[in-house]
Amino acid sequence: MKSRSKTVAIRCVAIFLVVAVKLAGLEVPAYAETDLHLIYLPHRLTETSNKQYDRLLDEIFTGTELTVAREASPMKRALTLFLSDRNSCLFPISVKALHAVAEPDAIVSSDLIDIVSLRLYTPTGDAGKAFTSVDDFDPRRVGYIAGSGTVQGLGPKHELFVPIPSEEQLIRMLELGRLDAFLGHHPDTALALEDLDRPGLLRVSPITVSNVRFPISFVCHDTADGKRFIEGVNERIRQLHQDGDIRRVLGPHANLPTDAEDAIGAQVSQ
Repeated sequence: MKSRSKTVAIRCVAIFLVVAVKLAGLEVPAYAETDLHLIYLPHRLTETSNKQYDRLLDEIFTGTELTVAREASPMKRALTLFLSDRNSCLFPISVKALHAVAEPDAIVSSDLIDIVSLRLYTPTGDAGKAFTSVDDFDPRRVGYIAGSGTVQGLGPKHELFVPIPSEEQLIRMLELGRLDAFLGHHPDTALALEDLDRPGLLRVSPITVSNVRFPISFVCHDTADGKRFIEGVNERIRQLHQDGDIRRVLGPHANLPTDAEDAIGAQVSQ
């Protein structure tokens, strides 16, 4: 009898606490906190840049019931942390690329955010020739971002390409004549050029290299919490797209799902 009375008392205390919290104006989160692993991008996602994806995350999670613990780290670490924790999610990532290390049926993804593409960059002084292929160059004079797996689909010559740690270094090496061209991700390279205050320094191929395009979204493990997180994120993504706010948030360089197929002009800044 005492045990039953104690149980009733505990329940009453719990109910009282919930009521007290509500009366105090505090909200009880609808979802459990989600560990959101973020892939660090120096010109777009650092947690302090106030650019592109940093702004997007603030827009998505402000005013929603989603509660997240955000942590940005290099791609390999972020991917390892995500794969080892079934209660976590990952951003930004292409589902197509993720399928190389995770079973397609084991993950769920959000609506599309934007599209990242691989493009060929050359000095503006080479305006007399329309470079659209890496075959136009000695492969030992073509650079790319170290760790990028996107070059592996460009044929056997990719093994001769020069891996460089950052977009800034690629840009400077091209400017100094130490490279003839480099393969860069858009919009990362365009944003790096802006940060260097040289938006018109390079020419970019008017088409994506070998049509290498990566639709970007949030991904979670296929669990009840993961699905709830994706549902909550999708509401905000759809609202941003419908209201036209996605362009305001991501800026002029973003390639959105509604944009024309890579009709980009000669200058990176266009």
